[in-house]
Amino acid sequence: MKILKAIYFIASGISLLVVCCVVLALIYSFSPLGKPGKRDSVFVLNHGNIVTEQDYKLIYSDQSPPIFNGDHLDYYCLQLEKFEFQRPEEGKWVYGQEDNHIFSQARELAASSGKIDKCFEGESNPESQNIAAKIWSVESNRKHVEGAVVIMYHKLTKRVLYVSFQT
Repeated sequence: MKILKAIYFIASGISLLVVCCVVLALIYSFSPLGKPGKRDSVFVLNHGNIVTEQDYKLIYSDQSPPIFNGDHLDYYCLQLEKFEFQRPEEGKWVYGQEDNHIFSQARELAASSGKIDKCFEGESNPESQNIAAKIWSVESNRKHVEGAVVIMYHKLTKRVLYVSFQT
């Protein structure tokens, strides 16, 4: 009987320890761990096929903490030295107006979410002739955009705005 009691206490202690570890791991994984820095933003240049061997500066950024349903808003505004491609044959950047209504809506939502006027110093039209955009991905239903990854370049300020959102 004493041995069963000892096994019960040991199993209870281990169970409590496991539950505490799982709770702490969840709290840690879903908490923001600080603002992203310049080293965290090099992926923006790679996503845009932009040369990474250059001086660039992180102007501002924000990352929402991860949540279970995947909703998020992440954006980075970078000041570039030059707007050149790593592989010129893989451009896929569109200046000005989009032909596709869904892409146009994705640009508009990304621009407002990523504070385009702050990044591009007053420019608020995401389909201006001064702005090139690369639509990395769009998630939509038949009528509206629910998520997207959009990278925009403003040639007057030489800045890139990367926005990833999901609602």
